[in-house]
Amino acid sequence: MSLIDSIREETCFAGIQGRTDEEVLGILSDRLYEQGIVKGDYREHVILREKNYPTGLPLKHYKVAIPHTDACYVEETRICVAALKEPVEFGTMGSSADEKIPVHLVVMLAIKEQHAQLDVLQELINLIVKNEKMIEELVMAEDGGKLYHILKSCLG
Repeated sequence: MSLIDSIREETCFAGIQGRTDEEVLGILSDRLYEQGIVKGDYREHVILREKNYPTGLPLKHYKVAIPHTDACYVEETRICVAALKEPVEFGTMGSSADEKIPVHLVVMLAIKEQHAQLDVLQELINLIVKNEKMIEELVMAEDGGKLYHILKSCLG
C-alpha cells in the first residue's frame, strides 16, 4: 500500500493538545481504536515502543515524531497525522530516551503488514526530511481536512 493510500482525512488532526508524548500517543491511539483501525492494546504498545525506541526527528525547524509498533496490534493499515497545538517533548531517534526534542507534528503508523513497516518508515522519513515547507504547512493547518489536502497534493 502506498503512502497516499494509507492516509485518509478521518485520521488527520490539527490542534491536538497533550502535555507529554504518552498523552499525545494515547489520544491518537484512542482515535484510531474508535475507528476500528487498531486493536485495544495498540495504545500500550506504541507508548512502550516510543519509550524504548524514540522516533523524534531533529529537523532544522519543526520537529516530527513517527511513532509505530508491531503489526499484530493493527487491524487496518493507516497513517495518522497530527499537528500539535503546542510542541511536546519526544525522545530523539537514534539516541537515548533522555535526549528530547520539541515535536510539532506526529505521524503515527498503523501498518498491518509487518514486512512493509520498514519501507513505509523509510519513505516517510525521506519525504519529511526533503520537505521542510510541507512540514511547516502541516503544522500551521487549521483542521484535519486542510492537513489531509496538503499531504495529498505533496504525495501526488
